[in-house]
Amino acid sequence: MCKTNQGFHSLVSVVVLTLAVFLWVGFGPFFSPWPAFAAEKGKDGLFSMSLEELMNLEVTSAFKKPQSIKNTPAAVFVITQEDIRRSGATSIPELLRMVPGVNVAKIDNGNWAVSIRGFNGIFSDKLLVLMDGRTLYDPLFSGVFWNSQDTMLEDIERIEVIRGPGASSWGTNAVNGVINIITKDAWSTKGGLVAGGVGSLERGFGSVRYGFGIGDRGAIRFYAKAFERGPQDTEKGVSAWDDWRMIRSGFHSDWNLSPRDSATVQGDIFSGEGTSHVLGYDDSFLHRQTWETDLPVSGGNILARWAHALDGLAEFSFQFYYDHSDRKLSEMGAESRDTLDFEFQHRFQLLGFNDLLWGLAYRHTWDDIPVPHGGHVGAFIPRSRKDDLFSLFLQDEIGFFHNRLRLLLGIRLDHNNYTGMELEPTARAIYNLTAHQDLWVALSRAVRIPSRYNRDAIWILGTKREKGRSRPAILAFAGSEDFNSEELWAVETGYRWSVCKKLSLDITAFAYFYDDLFSARSKEIVEQDDIPIKPIVPGNHGKADNFGLEMTGNFKPLDWWRIEASYSYLNTNYWVDAKSRAYTGVVAKDMEAPEHQFSVRSNMNINRELELDIWLRYVSSLGRLDIPAYTGLDVRLGWCPLENLEFSVVGKDLLDPYHPEFRDRFLQLISTEIPRSVYGKVTWKF
Repeated sequence: MCKTNQGFHSLVSVVVLTLAVFLWVGFGPFFSPWPAFAAEKGKDGLFSMSLEELMNLEVTSAFKKPQSIKNTPAAVFVITQEDIRRSGATSIPELLRMVPGVNVAKIDNGNWAVSIRGFNGIFSDKLLVLMDGRTLYDPLFSGVFWNSQDTMLEDIERIEVIRGPGASSWGTNAVNGVINIITKDAWSTKGGLVAGGVGSLERGFGSVRYGFGIGDRGAIRFYAKAFERGPQDTEKGVSAWDDWRMIRSGFHSDWNLSPRDSATVQGDIFSGEGTSHVLGYDDSFLHRQTWETDLPVSGGNILARWAHALDGLAEFSFQFYYDHSDRKLSEMGAESRDTLDFEFQHRFQLLGFNDLLWGLAYRHTWDDIPVPHGGHVGAFIPRSRKDDLFSLFLQDEIGFFHNRLRLLLGIRLDHNNYTGMELEPTARAIYNLTAHQDLWVALSRAVRIPSRYNRDAIWILGTKREKGRSRPAILAFAGSEDFNSEELWAVETGYRWSVCKKLSLDITAFAYFYDDLFSARSKEIVEQDDIPIKPIVPGNHGKADNFGLEMTGNFKPLDWWRIEASYSYLNTNYWVDAKSRAYTGVVAKDMEAPEHQFSVRSNMNINRELELDIWLRYVSSLGRLDIPAYTGLDVRLGWCPLENLEFSVVGKDLLDPYHPEFRDRFLQLISTEIPRSVYGKVTWKF
């Protein structure tokens, strides 16, 4: 088990002191009393809504403006707070398992592989993830460090998942989809909440939140959350030493500055640490060895947003955020990164039938990656780099035939330091066949720009015996300035049908055509300090086709029983263009998503006090990674003896004592077997 560092102790002290002060202030004489949790939804929120009303839930992530799911020409799935509460999940990646077309695979307690419609890996480089509009995408490897992405699950209002390109709205790297985690506003979280629990894998977790009004124009909440997960086992049956712990704290405030002006200011700080087993080489590069490595991570962010309403639907907004993170990256060293981001957008009506939205954005990020001492895994040259991203976007939605047919055209121009200007357009149409049936189609282009790894990394991949040499050659990846953006053209179509108040269907089909994908070419062996090194350089000779089908059905056979079933099919083909096939290979063999996925969730209110939730999942095998198919079963029993008091017991992965879900061949982490587990939880609102 790793030792708790001084920074971790300091952060705990700050969190405790901050909460103590603001709890005292919240109960002090300067604020008037209020009904506890009067604004929060009751636990029967989803059961009080018809399935047709669920289809009319409002989303904002598809095209940066409020739209109902029914009227959105994209594959949209919303995970509501009620879904979160009844899922039994203790982390954000686990929640994403319920979305068709999204593959979530646990590597170890601190690392996940999460992707949409293929190309899964520890860094899924074609998926953009945001939290309240702040990007979580890291340009070092082009992906998300899921071990540091967390918040109080009770404070998440919804998670909007857009399957399909979102680049015309969100820019480069929103290739296969967009995930936006949206937290509740401060007005709806007045009062207090305390939650905690223990279990076999979840050794202990707890969270506390308190919110209050500030006069009649503002509201604010403060929260703190901590957890510790015990180690899992490797496939050999020995401990993987992958325990993980984290603590975080933050605030969220909302302000009604005037009848037309509103503002939000929010921020978070966090610190975590864990251990992992990492494969590497000794000083001679002849023998592989395993290190037990501490992996500390810490950081914080601050976000401010101001919106001004004009006449009619017109409005404009300005958003700013700053984000800082420090993390250790296996045995290759550490990354320190700072990001500044500004965005302006303006929405207005033109000629009475054009809904226009345009905006400007600028992002500046800089990093520092010291050369590691020992480990023999990799390094980045140069050590530090600054990058800028300038963006201009425009979209127009036009209604025809009394808005039964709506056409949406969008385009985004992004200028980056690696490849210059990138153009990302989309054309979408949705037609209301009847009052309860909708058909939509879309054609889009998106790109994934090079990462720091693609351009600047020196990375040990392994060894290879060469004919005529007594010792194996070291395979060393060497980033190249010649590596360019990966490209996707996507065709999508979808059909939604609210059959009746008790049944709804959502079907999506897609065809993806990738070009200029990451590929690798080996060069002639060179000698360095009597060690033969075979350089592997990246190129853009890879191609792929993805074809898929995704279906979701919601059924309410009784007022107290809801069933949601989903199925997704994915067929992926990779190849190298004919001119380069003789000497180049696509490195997609280390990134793979299952061909078939199936999920069914059953939520039952047995009576006013008891809830029974059952979640069954099937994931087909990953042949190239030697991962067999598996079936997961989670069961949750909830008891609410009082309106604001809830007890729950959750059993997870009950069908298998252990099963693997993914193998990491990038950072060379030792993959673990996911165990059967159980935990208990209590939640109190006041």
